[in-house]
Amino acid sequence: MLQKKDDAVLTVDENIQQLMLTLAVLCIFMGFVGIVSCVYQINCLRSIRRKHRHESSLQSAAHIQNQTEHVYNIKAATECSRADMQDSLEREVEELREFQQQVRGELGSLRIALEVLSQRRQREAVRSDNVESERKGKM
Repeated sequence: MLQKKDDAVLTVDENIQQLMLTLAVLCIFMGFVGIVSCVYQINCLRSIRRKHRHESSLQSAAHIQNQTEHVYNIKAATECSRADMQDSLEREVEELREFQQQVRGELGSLRIALEVLSQRRQREAVRSDNVESERKGKM
């Protein structure tokens, strides 16, 4: 009977050892699963960070491209406006030249008319002097 008790105690001790061994293996396995899970989470976060960085880069590139296109549009509009202004100024200069030619023509006509009028006055003055001289001479 004592031997049966000892066998039963040994069996309980063996069971406890077996249970502790199983628990140790289970803890090691759980630790391994935890480590694998952490590594997986770290890789996922790195992937998300890379993706975010890539999207950020794409957004920055798109923003820069939009700004560049905006600058090119402003430049094109400025060049178009400058060309329109240049055309307008050239038309105005041409109109001013035509006006200047008209004024010169009219001034030339006025000079000729003034010379003719001046010659007429001189002739009339000479005639009136001649008439007065004849009157004085007759007197």
